[in-house]
Amino acid sequence: MIERFHHQGPPVDGRATTRQGETPTNSASQATSGVGSLHGWRCCASAIAVMAILTLFGAADAAQVSLTWTDASTNEDGFKIERATGTAGAYGQVASVAAGTTGYVDATVTAGSTYCYRVRAYNTAGDSAYSNAACATPASATPYTVTVGKVGAGSGTVASSPSAIDCGSTCSASIASGTSLALSATPTTGSTFSGWSGACTGTGSCTLVVDAAKSLTATFAVSTPATYALTVTKSGTGTGTVTAAPSGISCGSTCSASFSSGTSVTLAAAAGTGSTFAGWTGACTGTGTCTVSMTQAQTVTAAFAAQTFTLTVTPSGTGSGTVTSNPTGVTCGTDCTETYAYNTSVTLTAAASSGSTFTGWGGACTGTGTCTVSMTAARSVTATFGAASQTPSSYLLTVTQNGVGTGMVASNPAGINCGTACSASFTSGAAVTLTAMPDAGSTFAGWGGSCTGAGSCTVSMSQLQTVTATFAPQSVALTVTEAGTGFGTVKSSPAGIDCATTCSAAFSAGTVVSLGATPAKNSAFAGWSGACAGTGACTVALTQAKSVTATFKKKGRK
Repeated sequence: MIERFHHQGPPVDGRATTRQGETPTNSASQATSGVGSLHGWRCCASAIAVMAILTLFGAADAAQVSLTWTDASTNEDGFKIERATGTAGAYGQVASVAAGTTGYVDATVTAGSTYCYRVRAYNTAGDSAYSNAACATPASATPYTVTVGKVGAGSGTVASSPSAIDCGSTCSASIASGTSLALSATPTTGSTFSGWSGACTGTGSCTLVVDAAKSLTATFAVSTPATYALTVTKSGTGTGTVTAAPSGISCGSTCSASFSSGTSVTLAAAAGTGSTFAGWTGACTGTGTCTVSMTQAQTVTAAFAAQTFTLTVTPSGTGSGTVTSNPTGVTCGTDCTETYAYNTSVTLTAAASSGSTFTGWGGACTGTGTCTVSMTAARSVTATFGAASQTPSSYLLTVTQNGVGTGMVASNPAGINCGTACSASFTSGAAVTLTAMPDAGSTFAGWGGSCTGAGSCTVSMSQLQTVTATFAPQSVALTVTEAGTGFGTVKSSPAGIDCATTCSAAFSAGTVVSLGATPAKNSAFAGWSGACAGTGACTVALTQAKSVTATFKKKGRK
């Protein structure tokens, strides 16, 4: 509330006044009228109790009225100041000030005229009720110049209350004689305030009475926080990258960076294609995210392992022969299975025995030449040998499954049930119909080889035939909702969600998605709900559509 002042005689129109030239005094008995409460505010609005003190000063041609109040609210966006000329005049808004402001100087008044003031708080939901009114008649006073200088290698600002100096931009002002002027110094990031000289000394706030021209100097120095190096090393047969939050490390390319002492740095490992993340050693352990407190130099090792896949060769037919591989591993006759590292290119060569002929490949290869397979997944190859003089009465049909989804392929007439039996011989000239049946969580993407499209596949068995069935995982939606009084962003790994803008994305079924929340300035992250809980990292396994809520709250003002 605005505090009314003691004076001789009753108030006019319910408004307290001071007479021209007299010193205002507080009146506790009048300080309780006009208290209003906020309605329709976003959260927990309490009654606003704003206390104000009117002071009169200024030269005959530059009278001023100083208004101050105590801010008892916690959720205002600012205050509106209204003024009436005379005790019966109509009120009109003369200014609005930011949240947390507790004073205003009205320099647009005329000495000898009576002015009445009232204040109310506001935010996006509306206005509070008005405070009580307070009236005063400013008298003429002689102003003096107060000048602030800034020195030193650092930087910062100096502000005054009442608000006449904001240095930054306004470093000198005319202030009425007798004014009690409080000055505060605020260093910018990377600087410190070293102290006052001139009209003030020390390193605290500076309060002076303007009874003559005054000058003072604020000294700012550069602050150099201690930093420590964080070094990431990669090991193992696989590939991958390590990134840091806050940024600085992207290893790959940048595997060492310096961070300020006490910084909490979170490292995340992403395995490259054909690799898996095997775990942390050094300053972190395990396979989750790694958080390091930079109280000293730290070293972390991220191990990546290459994935391996099995190549299986199956001989078939009425003849006989051998199959060998390059690089070595398969010698089928005797050893028909071998494991190879991801993306290895393996060439198979078939050699028929005496009295037999090699009639062709099935599975991951076709034709009768050499067979080259890329080991980006488990592969199966069939080598068919026939008797040299035999005219085949049947031909081999081989089905290969492809893609990251799963499913079954069955034939009519029976013989193929792939899953388990993916190759079968059928009478020469037979028409074999293949049907693809995706598993739960997968879809059938289409045929390759002797069939195309995504419908049923009918193959005429006039020769060896090979068909590929591709299954893809279904996509599952992950939705992020932001809640609370604060603001922030939520991002996903793998990429897809960047909420404030993109708050829902589809991922392959079974994908494990990590969500990270970053609060905006003046906000704090309050925690997860829905598919995650707590305030740490949120990891969601997408076996079905899921929703996560990230709550941000406004930071309280000190």
